[in-house]
Amino acid sequence: MNASGLLVLLGLTFSAGPGADEHLLAGAREFREARYAEALVEFRVAQRFGAPDAARYAAVALVKLGRPEEAIESFGGLEGQGADALVDYYRAVAAFDARLYLAADRLLAGVADRAGPRIGEQVARMRADIAGALKDEPGTAAIDWYLDRSAAARAEKRPVVAAAYGREAVALSERRPDRHRRADAVRAVEAARAAGGTGGRP
Repeated sequence: MNASGLLVLLGLTFSAGPGADEHLLAGAREFREARYAEALVEFRVAQRFGAPDAARYAAVALVKLGRPEEAIESFGGLEGQGADALVDYYRAVAAFDARLYLAADRLLAGVADRAGPRIGEQVARMRADIAGALKDEPGTAAIDWYLDRSAAARAEKRPVVAAAYGREAVALSERRPDRHRRADAVRAVEAARAAGGTGGRP
């Protein structure tokens, strides 16, 4: 696949001017060659030039680099379904790699009907892995871990990530009869939202 074909695959459009377009194309070339760190640099430069979608392409590169929390920030969070199934798939991978399994599963459920067969197979495998990981009632230590991650992200001034961990804690708490620390989890989401995290229900 040539670089312009990758741009189409990633949904890149040329609309931000020559400087941004040049860096988007360079990023796509680097991405195609699996030079994800270099692709990230190019996408970030395109973002500084004002390319409207450059942040999400940078996020995909961050997923490939194994930096899921940074990817979640660059995607702008994990809430809602986007217009692009491939980008939503990578959002789900970022969530999965950050151990945000319920968020990943929600995104994957929306990708399954919109993606091609190769992505569809990967979606099915990931959802099976998630189902296995979540088949038992969540333990209190797991919920505590998500709340700790949310607090740490909030302290690092990363409200989008803090909100994502808080929402996972809420959802896991709701899977227990005793609703372990649900009120704490709701407060964590609200605090992250107040600090600039993404919207949506706690």
